[in-house]
Amino acid sequence: MRIAICDDEAVFRTYLRDILVKDSFARGTDIQVAEYADGEALLAALEAPDDYMDVVFLDIRMPGMDGLETARALRQRGEKCMIVFLTSLSEYARKGYEVRAFRYLLKEEAERELTRVMEDCGRELGEACWFSFAQGHQTCRVPREDILYFESRKRVVVLHTGRESHAFYRKLDELERELEGGGFLRCHKSYLVQERYVRGWKGRSLWLEDGTEVPISRGYEKEVNRRLMLRKG
Repeated sequence: MRIAICDDEAVFRTYLRDILVKDSFARGTDIQVAEYADGEALLAALEAPDDYMDVVFLDIRMPGMDGLETARALRQRGEKCMIVFLTSLSEYARKGYEVRAFRYLLKEEAERELTRVMEDCGRELGEACWFSFAQGHQTCRVPREDILYFESRKRVVVLHTGRESHAFYRKLDELERELEGGGFLRCHKSYLVQERYVRGWKGRSLWLEDGTEVPISRGYEKEVNRRLMLRKG
């Protein structure tokens, strides 16, 4: 994801960059961040046809060309980026419809609200179709539809597809919360499966499309039966 921060305060640009990097590492996403001190500099950087930004954090109050003027110029040029206005003044919010602002982020709440804003941006950009995780210093991505199940081996989680496996450090409880509502089913303290690939279950076991047998623990048995019976019905 390509991100621009356009704000005339250098201290705030550095602060926002830092929390963006921390958020991307925590969520296992890949970002590139560029900084601009004013709207003119941002517009100049996007003049080439192959230059673009996915998300622009844009300060509303800047000397010279302010944030609203910069946003209008971006839209007039056909830029499709998501605009997140940075402001300490909530009264500006009603003007955002003019430039199709995606979100507003109050500067004093940036650290608390940033993750929610970035998750919303990711969904709009289609990142919800991918699962991202860190391996060493690299960020890897796997299409979510390819994931059969996750297996926890102490401090390591192994992601299994029909063709390959990937190991990374994460807690399975965290993954379950992250993927909530995405069609994944917890059947055991060490297993999280993609429900669509369950081909049968009986007693304390279920079978996936590739023939893998996954255990069902007593604590999850009732919920597994409820979910799978609903799906079958």
